[in-house]
Amino acid sequence: MKIGIFYSSVRGKTEFTAKLIKDLLHENCDVYKIEEETLEENLKKYNTFIFLIPTYGYGEPHEDWKKGIEIISRVNLKNKTVGLIGRGNQGFYAATFINGLKPVYDILIDKEVNIVGFTDIIGYDFVKSTAVINDKFIGLALDEMFMLQEVKEKLKTWIYSNFGEILNEK
Repeated sequence: MKIGIFYSSVRGKTEFTAKLIKDLLHENCDVYKIEEETLEENLKKYNTFIFLIPTYGYGEPHEDWKKGIEIISRVNLKNKTVGLIGRGNQGFYAATFINGLKPVYDILIDKEVNIVGFTDIIGYDFVKSTAVINDKFIGLALDEMFMLQEVKEKLKTWIYSNFGEILNEK
């Protein structure tokens, strides 16, 4: 079983993260840049997903994800598994750190999706985030500006913790 990896990227940072995931999962995943014309079709191919969502401006998901939420709301994802990865900057945007995850999370919860990969907020230095519920991030929080050295290890640990059974199927 393959994992569908979906991302959006303007400056290439989230695309870089998608490539790191592909390097870890190899043939166990397919990677897609969010595009309106193919999103619905591609979502129907998988039971397991990783959504990479960068936060822009004052805590908004990237524009492609805003459009993607509309499409996701039309697709039956009940009982499918999704892991969320948020990209943000906890230094310069400490009051909106990875807030872009929350609108996607909200639509997935409404669709009865199994969301995996909640992570600890310990070790991060931010003021607040809508992506924190019960003292946990609703996904993996990445900050390549202030935590670059930790990104690869955090990704590897998170993927093996949440999707290891897919890697062990062969």
